[in-house]
Amino acid sequence: MDEDGEKRVRAKGSGEVDWISDLPDCLLCQVLLKLPTKDVVKSSVLSTRWRNIWKYVPGLNLTYCDFHVRNTFSYDHNTFLSFVDSFMGFNRQSCFQSFKLEYDSSGYGEPIIALIMRWINSVVSRKVKYLGVSDDSCGSYDYEMPQTIYTCETLVYLTLDGLFLASPKFVSLPSLKELHLSIVKFADDLAFETLVSQCPVLENLTINKSFCDDFEFTCVRSQSLLSFTHVADSDEMLVEDLVVAIDAPKLKYLRLSDHRIGSFILKNLASLVEADIDTVFNLICKKMFDPNDLKKRNMIRDFLVGISNIKNLIIASSTLEFYGYRWEMLPVFLESCPNLKSLFVGSANYREKEGINILSGPRRFLSSLKYVKIERPLKGEAKEMKLVSYLLENSTILKELTLCLDNSIKKEESVLLKELLTIPRLSTSCKVVVL
Repeated sequence: MDEDGEKRVRAKGSGEVDWISDLPDCLLCQVLLKLPTKDVVKSSVLSTRWRNIWKYVPGLNLTYCDFHVRNTFSYDHNTFLSFVDSFMGFNRQSCFQSFKLEYDSSGYGEPIIALIMRWINSVVSRKVKYLGVSDDSCGSYDYEMPQTIYTCETLVYLTLDGLFLASPKFVSLPSLKELHLSIVKFADDLAFETLVSQCPVLENLTINKSFCDDFEFTCVRSQSLLSFTHVADSDEMLVEDLVVAIDAPKLKYLRLSDHRIGSFILKNLASLVEADIDTVFNLICKKMFDPNDLKKRNMIRDFLVGISNIKNLIIASSTLEFYGYRWEMLPVFLESCPNLKSLFVGSANYREKEGINILSGPRRFLSSLKYVKIERPLKGEAKEMKLVSYLLENSTILKELTLCLDNSIKKEESVLLKELLTIPRLSTSCKVVVL
């Protein structure tokens, strides 16, 4: 009897059932596929049966950080590259389900890029479903990734980080559902738009931008997209003239966090349910917002129309303040979204200014709003209390209003609470929570 057989006999004799040992190798490989490759390799010490199973796992999930040189702050890149190359040589004819690799090309340049391209071409030919490639060097923009990235018909999930992508000669990604791009650079402005528009079943798109990637696009057009996230460094230079259009009729979730885009134009978003907004409508760089500026007012109005069907809204305080003006825009947002059920207002630190009421006027009842949380610390000022009164007096079915107090008024908290209790509430079931 071999070692594995003895272990199973002992396990059954003790009343325990060793389900793992009874699994066929093909199922064991699928279990190991869920683990990082460094842990998969460690399984080889479990028994003689496990000694070589790791070599048949149809996927790689590895980072160069796994090859840390003991007692130093460096990594053994040569051993890392050699291991990956050897691993890719196992079972060359079998399908490769997942390939997730993080490397640092600093100081290696073209040789390491040649290896990466060969590995990518290999997994594409082996019908990979999940592909993730990340270069931590932030200096890989001199080397284009292979065109095969655009023509993998089995690919379902693609994430690219810190890479330079060529302009696609041809796009065929009929299975791609998720695309995540972080600090990437495209050969030209149309490359990204072509890529997205040619993915017929794309559902989730995430873009993380940095000032160093020089990545500018003007349109996201997709007939299948359900979720779109666009995040950029907020405090970098503002690109005032750059307008981004989003045309996605099936979109349900939208997150925009970018202070550099001049404006977002939203088209055909009738299916939108949830939005997370942190943009300043090209106004934060202005010393004064002129409420009579028809162009700016129309830009804001069109944006509000684009998100008018949402039920859940997270909005940054900076989006409402416009270089220090506080809260005057919130009623405009609320009354533009008649189906809104929950609202979360984030926190931001901007110097405050005295100014006129922006877009003031008669208010309408908020017939669908149930939950509101304002994270921006309140100081009990007149404008803030007016906002609280507006919410309580105009929300017909509001269940909970959560407010956060500024530390500077903790001593006056009881006075503020008394004032809150005197504000009439249209909803008899509404409770006010003060944090």
